[in-house]
Amino acid sequence: MIPTPNATPDGPRKQTVVSVARCASYAPELVRRAVESAMAPFGGLAAWLGPGRTVLLKPNLVSPHPPEDAVTTHPAVVEAVARLCRECGVHNLWIGDSPAGVHNDAVLWERTGMRKVASRTGAELRSFAVRDLKSVSCGAERVPVPAWLDEVDVIVSLPKLKTHALTGLTCATKNVFGLVVGEAKSMAHARHASPESMSSFLAGVYGRLRPHLTIVDAVVAMEGEGPTNGRPREVGVILAGSDAAAVDAVCARVLGMPPEAVPMLRRIRESELGETRLARIVTVGDGVARLDKVRLKPSMARWLQRIPAPVFKLATYLLAARPRIRRKHCIKCGACARICSQQAIEWDENAERYRVRKERCILCMCCLESCPYRAVEVRSPLLWLSRLSGWLRDRSR
Repeated sequence: MIPTPNATPDGPRKQTVVSVARCASYAPELVRRAVESAMAPFGGLAAWLGPGRTVLLKPNLVSPHPPEDAVTTHPAVVEAVARLCRECGVHNLWIGDSPAGVHNDAVLWERTGMRKVASRTGAELRSFAVRDLKSVSCGAERVPVPAWLDEVDVIVSLPKLKTHALTGLTCATKNVFGLVVGEAKSMAHARHASPESMSSFLAGVYGRLRPHLTIVDAVVAMEGEGPTNGRPREVGVILAGSDAAAVDAVCARVLGMPPEAVPMLRRIRESELGETRLARIVTVGDGVARLDKVRLKPSMARWLQRIPAPVFKLATYLLAARPRIRRKHCIKCGACARICSQQAIEWDENAERYRVRKERCILCMCCLESCPYRAVEVRSPLLWLSRLSGWLRDRSR
């Protein structure tokens, strides 16, 4: 029997445990040792996996960025988990994620390092760009996922610890959103334009598609205006847990935020989908002390989240919180225009460049997430306010 989330192989836990293992670099031997250490309180991977089971490793592959950008889950972490799965006797081992926007699978796998991981471990790269889909209920809505997901026995989520300009934090719980295919993700942003509304929707997706295990790449995280335009920051740990919400609650501390200040975690707690109360979460492992010392610079999400949902679009327009395209970085691939649900990004024939129609934009951040070249950025007084408050916080330590 496969353990359920927030459980041990032998049954439910009385306390929710999040394991934190020190990992100073992406050297293969260090990553493997850290993953084994992080999984030890849960009986190791062998307690969860085995012959005859189909296992999906679900990293964060939001767009085709190289590992050094700290945008996607580092291939060293994926490879370490894949090798340990093989040693547990797993024959059907898959790796897959649905990126933001429309990206060629071959390019995505090559640039993120997943192709090499698959080649070295014998894992199969699974595409989300398939016609055979099924619709699943996520609260009051339905979303499409690949039909082949029904064949998966165990989902091991492998997120990257990052800040997020809309939701504040993107890590364990939000990584589940990558199981939703293609344009459905950008259309969800169109229906849920404000951080509060989107967080409620994401909580429903998480409730329906919860992974069995979560192993977080926080060796190098991202701070500032994540999930793609922030700055890499060494944290030096790998986290693990069977309750992704509890893992995120622990990660929220790194942002200097109580979990209840993250709207998605608040919704998950209200829906009883996971434990986010730090008083009921036990952190164990040799990486706990290191995690307690690190503070990531937050994004402007903490200001955006204060804007009431009914006036979110108007308020952000008046505050000039809109994306713009940096000409020197743009290669004119059109990924941003293709993902925009509001058709707010258009090709300017005269200037031979893409431009943002600011009055149409709903600030969903999909264009930022989909651009592989960091050619889309948001400039606003809110951004400078966020940086100033971060600087003042650093000075007060």
